[in-house]
Amino acid sequence: MQKRGAPGDEDKDAKKRKLLEEIGNGHLQYFSSKDESFYELNAKHIPENVHQSAQKAFLSLFHHGCLFRDLVRLKGYKMESKPSALKDEKKDICCMDLYNVQLINYMDPQDMDYLKEEPYFDDFNQTHQHCVLAGFQPRFSSTHRVAECSRGTLKYIKSRCHTALENLCMNTDTEEASLNTLQRSVLYQTEEIHNEVEFEWLRQFWFQGKRYNKCTNFWMAAMTDLEDLWKQMEMMTSLVLKAIEKRSHAPEATCRILKTILPLLLVRQNLREEWRQ
Repeated sequence: MQKRGAPGDEDKDAKKRKLLEEIGNGHLQYFSSKDESFYELNAKHIPENVHQSAQKAFLSLFHHGCLFRDLVRLKGYKMESKPSALKDEKKDICCMDLYNVQLINYMDPQDMDYLKEEPYFDDFNQTHQHCVLAGFQPRFSSTHRVAECSRGTLKYIKSRCHTALENLCMNTDTEEASLNTLQRSVLYQTEEIHNEVEFEWLRQFWFQGKRYNKCTNFWMAAMTDLEDLWKQMEMMTSLVLKAIEKRSHAPEATCRILKTILPLLLVRQNLREEWRQ
């Protein structure tokens, strides 16, 4: 994934700094077998047929190419992660005490260029706990997580897009498009959403190529719908610029509109240039 300054990065950095300050020179208290809520089921207590079924299922996913290495873009280069993974979202689970995301991972230590004693880079070990099994045999693992779903979901971004498109008016007779208002707060929100759907969703998806099509066509259809919404926002940006060119507003009002949307347009231009490189 391309490194960039996302809208929430400053908040994340602030929370991280606050957590590190609270920890100081100490360490996080790790969850262990000594905790009352720790539950461990020895493998020998699980029926053999369950072991065999689980192994068969994991191997079937692996041999049919359903486990993918993450494809990321770093400083203009495409890179693949060494472990392969499959994400499964549990959409019906609403209780935050239960997991809503399951990651099935496959990793062959012999295929790793290097293995660090610490599972995370930099100071992440001070704020994250991770369990790594020893050994050099290829292994599957399953990680269960609770994902924060107020942002970053398809439902969320579609809702954001429809919020932006509330300012677009289509004449059913002439099929001409116009904007309901040139209010600066509305224009700013629209261009902000415009950038979000393009760089956080569409470009990230198409960057991955069509390798996920063998497993599902769900995301292809979903991204096609998002792209249609993005095209309408492209038209809205064009309508704003045309309104400015017509000079139908007082110079002071026009200047304020430009100052409002110009930073977002420059971000879009710079990010598009980075993606072209």
